[in-house]
Amino acid sequence: MIELNRLKEIDQNAKTYQKALYSPTTASVDPKLVCSKLKSILIEQGVQINFSTKCKRIKNNIIYTNKGQYACKFLINAAGLYADKIAKQFGFAKNRIIIPFRGNYLVYGSKKHSIKTHIYPVPNLLNPFLGVHYTLTVNNKLKLGPTSTPAFWRENYKGLSRFNLQEFLQIIYYESKLFLFNSFNFRRLAISEIKKYNRKYFVRLAKHLSHNCDPTSFDTWSKPGIRAQLLNTKTLKLEMDFIIEGDSNSLHILNAVSPAFTCSFAFAKYLVSEKLKKTID
Repeated sequence: MIELNRLKEIDQNAKTYQKALYSPTTASVDPKLVCSKLKSILIEQGVQINFSTKCKRIKNNIIYTNKGQYACKFLINAAGLYADKIAKQFGFAKNRIIIPFRGNYLVYGSKKHSIKTHIYPVPNLLNPFLGVHYTLTVNNKLKLGPTSTPAFWRENYKGLSRFNLQEFLQIIYYESKLFLFNSFNFRRLAISEIKKYNRKYFVRLAKHLSHNCDPTSFDTWSKPGIRAQLLNTKTLKLEMDFIIEGDSNSLHILNAVSPAFTCSFAFAKYLVSEKLKKTID
């Protein structure tokens, strides 16, 4: 916890009230570069990676795909947006379904910005998501975001691309229930997030985080990402922690909440050393 004068030494543009929380070891990485390097290391160690391979069904630990069959002694399901569908074939993820939320960032344009560090707001305890914040990339680009807009099918990245009618009807059904019963203030959350489609409204939120950063320079939308958010269909509440289920045949990562990528290596180590070892033993 730091005082206002110390905050000004770190980044004089950061705006706060009296105090701030400082994390001096926070850094950014290039996720594509990390995944590319990880892929190379795994292939060197004899791991076979198959891309564009769709899991159609699983029976008796035989995985049927669009590229043939795979037999496995033990399956680890880390399928993100489709983790619940795979888990249900093993008898898990009961009363749970993935509800997708789309995240967009606005990127600061060609002008040079004066922000020196990531700037986060105080979390709103009524909101299951972190809220809009400044992020500095590895090449010093400045991003504002992300949004957390309800998506209408699992891969609802842009327009009608990858539209799935069955998913659309199922997700609309649960999102309508959330809106109607206003579970965890979903109605307020949905309305506030939909407003962020308006760029002017979105960039106005940036004014609350800094003293000297031109909101009009946030002029380019980045490629969206989809958050695989698990919903408990009995309680109509979003699961806000990591959810893992499994037995001697399989292990299912149903919910990997933020900061999922940040903690992915530590989380993988935990799964192997704790969960997987106990399950197999």
